[in-house]
Amino acid sequence: MDAKKVLEALSDFNRGEFTKGEQIHKKTGLSTEIINVAVKVLEKSLLVNNPDISKSSPPYDFDTIEISDFGRQVLEKYG
Repeated sequence: MDAKKVLEALSDFNRGEFTKGEQIHKKTGLSTEIINVAVKVLEKSLLVNNPDISKSSPPYDFDTIEISDFGRQVLEKYG
C-alpha cells in the first residue's frame, strides 16, 4: 500500500518532471524509510524511472525519480 501511495503521488506530476524525496513526503506523509523501501520496490517493478541510480539525496536513497509510462498505465488500470 505504501508503494501505491508513492506511485499515486508521482502521478500528480507532469511527464518528464522528476521528483525529490521531500516532495513525495509532503504529498504522502510517509516516513523517509518507508519512501526509500517503496521506491526500491517500484524501481524493480519498472514503475518508476531513476535517471541516476548512483546519486542519492540523504536521507533518501535516490536523488530524483519520475513515474514511468508503464507505472501510469498500471495505476490507471488497477488504481
